[in-house]
Amino acid sequence: MRRAPVRVDAQQRRRKLRRMFQLRLRGFGPIRRASALLAASALFAACKRDAPVVRVDSAAPTVATTTDSSTPAPRSNGWNLAAGPVLLVAGPSPDEAIVFLGALGGDTISALDTGAVDQGAVSLFGRDGSRSSAILELPAGNDTAECRIWPLRELRTSGKAGTWSVGFVSDNVAPVPLDSVDALSARDSMALAAEASRLASGVTANTAPTFQGLRFTAHDIRRFEAAPGVQALSAQLSRRVNQEADPQEEQTLLIAERDSGVTSGPYQLAYAERAFGKEDEVSTSEVVAAVRIGASGPPSLVVAREGNDGLAYTLVERLGGGRWKVRWTSAVAKCAD
Repeated sequence: MRRAPVRVDAQQRRRKLRRMFQLRLRGFGPIRRASALLAASALFAACKRDAPVVRVDSAAPTVATTTDSSTPAPRSNGWNLAAGPVLLVAGPSPDEAIVFLGALGGDTISALDTGAVDQGAVSLFGRDGSRSSAILELPAGNDTAECRIWPLRELRTSGKAGTWSVGFVSDNVAPVPLDSVDALSARDSMALAAEASRLASGVTANTAPTFQGLRFTAHDIRRFEAAPGVQALSAQLSRRVNQEADPQEEQTLLIAERDSGVTSGPYQLAYAERAFGKEDEVSTSEVVAAVRIGASGPPSLVVAREGNDGLAYTLVERLGGGRWKVRWTSAVAKCAD
């Protein structure tokens, strides 16, 4: 089920992500030693930069100008093996799953132990914390690297009813409910949208000057428990420049937390990523589920990222109080509607 988006001073428009089916540092050469006067001049010029370099450390929220899929992944890929060999996301029908390889992170299935997934029991989770179970089957010879869609059978729902978003061939994963602002009163919903806009205005990631000063539109805001007694929220916001010949769009995804035990007042920004460009080309990110991997594992948000190149998924994991980081990013799948 889709709900009406939360909007702040903006016009209604459709989402860019299909319904459940979807920092680069500039290199520089060595500087030859010059006179003290030239060194002082270079230092003065560096201090005059209009756009200061964003520095990320353990005390500051993680901020990315573009999606982290452009950052070279470590050899381990970042995938938590306790989550099983693959990530499943909802396909074109409830009994079909789009499959993203986990630890392999490539486009070949030859190295995957098919015995670990064929006829394997899978756990399926919805954004609201609902849980389903099913049996996963390998396709009958039509699997492709561009879009792996594998059938599910014996699909059974337990607990709260809801549409499943992601799944794992593992019993070591548990859902974290993401509460929609639809459950709040109109007054509280608008207050949370204003809080998300305030947080987005504090994101230091680069953007085009044309977006400066424009209001944010909040498309999706979810609240969840990041740790016992720690309230958190995720929000997807956008800004648009309605130029008839060249419409521009900026997309911001953020995570924020309150201090332990605090149930009112402002949130503090913990993670943000931003993309901008032409409206029909800009990458869009959306939180589709939250899970815990392992009995005492930290929460991870499952983020869908869609752009011209296709659809990819990312796990953004909580490292500690007010600190989140991308742990794993899948290969890109080119699945059509």
